[in-house]
Amino acid sequence: MVNDIIKDNIKLGSRLHTIASFVPLGSKLADIGTDHAYLLVYLIQTGTIKSAIGVDIHKGPYESALETVKMYGVAQRVDVRQGNGLIPLRSGEIDTLVIAGMGGTTILEILQSNPQVLAEASKAILQPQGAEARVRKELTVQGWRIKDECLIEEDNRVYSVIIFTRSEGLDYEEIENRIRNIGDHFRKYILQQKLKIDTDLMNEKLDHFIKKYVWILGPINLENKDAHLQSIIRENMINLDNIVQGMAKTSREETKEKAKLVEQERKLLEVMQRWLFQ
Repeated sequence: MVNDIIKDNIKLGSRLHTIASFVPLGSKLADIGTDHAYLLVYLIQTGTIKSAIGVDIHKGPYESALETVKMYGVAQRVDVRQGNGLIPLRSGEIDTLVIAGMGGTTILEILQSNPQVLAEASKAILQPQGAEARVRKELTVQGWRIKDECLIEEDNRVYSVIIFTRSEGLDYEEIENRIRNIGDHFRKYILQQKLKIDTDLMNEKLDHFIKKYVWILGPINLENKDAHLQSIIRENMINLDNIVQGMAKTSREETKEKAKLVEQERKLLEVMQRWLFQ
């Protein structure tokens, strides 16, 4: 029966299970884009949190979340609301945010939807699907710090999970310092391996490349040499190959020059992969 209360603990996939592992004990949590509210039910069942708020803008997922919390007997502890982003939340209700399973640009828009609530949040656990570099950069520019991050594979796809806090972790300036340090080590590797890299590419273009991909791949992921970085790098190389193939269809000199730059970027990515996992 649909109305029967399910006593068994809910099972999470690897992506949501990883996100759950970063939720602080006793936090006042809001899950934005909660979908079926599986994450919140799990956190209640494991005793990680005592109560939570799940928000979804769409009627279908909102109704699914309501049904889930009823089926698992946690409706008194999980408040499900329909609405846009942080707007349904009120001051004093939360200190931790989870936003997972949507585009990075959408996540940034959601975070700006209720400035007062956002200002009260001390931790944000984000799982963007695309625009990861923009999420990292814009939030650290705004004063957030990257405390931790990891890559997790589920259904043959690799996802980024990034944990931001107000007071712990890497701030923007510290990440920029890491970018310079990574650049120095990468440049030394190229010279030691006697790789044939254009002189101009070893100067300002290499600096630009390193800066771009540290923000894309994540400074902590790079430090940890997360094995899933290989999948992300390969995906970027495939995208660059596709761009070059598309450019090859035109005879314009300007496009040919741009294609050379894309090919150089692709070559550097291949070298970076060897450097990280030599």
